[in-house]
Amino acid sequence: MPLAWTPEWLEAQMQSCREDKVFQEEADGNNRSYCVHVLADPDNGVSEDYWWGFAVPNMDREFTGQENAWETDYFMEGTYADWHAINEGKKGLVASLLDQSISLYRGSTSYLAMFVPAVERFFELSRQNTDSYAGNFKKE
Repeated sequence: MPLAWTPEWLEAQMQSCREDKVFQEEADGNNRSYCVHVLADPDNGVSEDYWWGFAVPNMDREFTGQENAWETDYFMEGTYADWHAINEGKKGLVASLLDQSISLYRGSTSYLAMFVPAVERFFELSRQNTDSYAGNFKKE
């Protein structure tokens, strides 16, 4: 299993989501594309930003790296610590959007909130596809 938010992680994540019946059922009707920008955290040993994205429901058009990003329906940005907390299940994505610890520059929180079970399942699968994090961040 790979380091979070790398090309290897995203490939495994897309495959898991395509094959997971629960995710597919919960994501039914969500026809949006997403871009995530994870900010570097040099104080905690994370020296680079991470960019990743994909399109739902087919879990395709995936990319990593800012140079490969395309204009998605959603653009979200947050610190490595905040995305780590979401990925580890300590905090939900929609809650993080509402308290603005994750910034939403494009897209609608209310639309995404209709798919909370799919979002939660996405990150459950992500925890299974993540074996490590950059810097001082650990799996819990």
